[in-house]
Amino acid sequence: MKSLLLRTCCLSLFALSLPSHATLGPFDLGNGIQSLGMGGVSYSHGTETTALGGNPAHALALGNRFDLGIGAFNAVARASIAGNSLAADSTEESDGQAYYAIPQGGYVRQLSDRWAIGVTILAAGLGPDYDGSPFARFGGNPDRARLALASSGVSTALAFRVFDSVDLGVSLNTGYQTISVIGLEFLDNAALSASPGQVTDRGKDGVFTIGASVGVIWRIDPSLTAGLSYRSQNHNARHRDYRGLIANGGRLQLPAIFGGGLSYRVSPKLIVVAEAQRYAYSGEDAFSNGLDRLQAGTQLGAAGGPGFGYDDQTVYKLGASFDVSPQLTLRAGYAYATQIVTRGNTLFSFIGPVTLREHYSTGFTWRWTQWDVSGYSYLAARRKVRGEGSIPEAFGGGEADIENRIIGFGLSVGRRF
Repeated sequence: MKSLLLRTCCLSLFALSLPSHATLGPFDLGNGIQSLGMGGVSYSHGTETTALGGNPAHALALGNRFDLGIGAFNAVARASIAGNSLAADSTEESDGQAYYAIPQGGYVRQLSDRWAIGVTILAAGLGPDYDGSPFARFGGNPDRARLALASSGVSTALAFRVFDSVDLGVSLNTGYQTISVIGLEFLDNAALSASPGQVTDRGKDGVFTIGASVGVIWRIDPSLTAGLSYRSQNHNARHRDYRGLIANGGRLQLPAIFGGGLSYRVSPKLIVVAEAQRYAYSGEDAFSNGLDRLQAGTQLGAAGGPGFGYDDQTVYKLGASFDVSPQLTLRAGYAYATQIVTRGNTLFSFIGPVTLREHYSTGFTWRWTQWDVSGYSYLAARRKVRGEGSIPEAFGGGEADIENRIIGFGLSVGRRF
């Protein structure tokens, strides 16, 4: 238990030390390096401790092991405005910061034949940084526009073998969330904000978060495994320094996530996994409410105020794993996501550019003695959302288009003991 507590503290510090940027809304495609190499699958199939972030019931099948790694991403967003009466057509890229990192890590220990406990890192975030603002024409800082949202924490999981074929897992998810915003001066006035002076350039504001997960693994037969899991929304206090920008006086909570899938062992060497995942943005005003609320007279930061205008998102994932030899495993995956950026809300999506839908990934694991090294790479193909009625007449009308793409890779080291 002392060893577990020590590793939990180390993982917590590691999670809080690094910023993050993600591909599915604020979230990463999967849970851990091996998951990411298989298209992000982690509900029914898990081979490293970071899989606990997808389904805490995996803890019993992982044995005793420790994983530590990092993923690196090059993310670029492109914001375009056309037909606006305030200035000529223009395009800005988020090249102020284009490289991001997400920590990966976890630890699992078997307590008995029927009980296991573990911890893993959870991370999410958004981070576009424009060196030259797409909001300059409206009165924003012409040199820079940035939103940096980072939510990092630790999931502590407990798994129990209910029947010989069924494992149940629960986890407590605790963490810390920060947000900072630069360059939105044009919104910082009494006509648009319920709390002028608490809209932009307030530095970094942080709050603690808490949530829970529950999951189940059912080994239907020796070849077929099913998995289901639900992660609750993050519950946290309001970001008071940005209560004039974020709906409900600064209430910004990451949404609930749920999903499931099937893992099928086609042969002793080949495993194929199919899963589906749902992100419930509609339950969070700061993510789901659109710019139409501002045009209807509801101010920024007010109860039910405007937000990103995201739709709920469903993601379909397909992954495969092939054992080339006892030492080498190769992986590949594909994920397809529904669009969350709506055409009437592309202007605010300049600071929440998550237009990506197709993800292609590959990965590997090399084993020797008690150690293994895993890696992955993926491409989230460029995708544009064209605005439709996206810029209010009070801002000069016209349309805002947003697009982005991400290239990522990562490495981890694991040890079985």
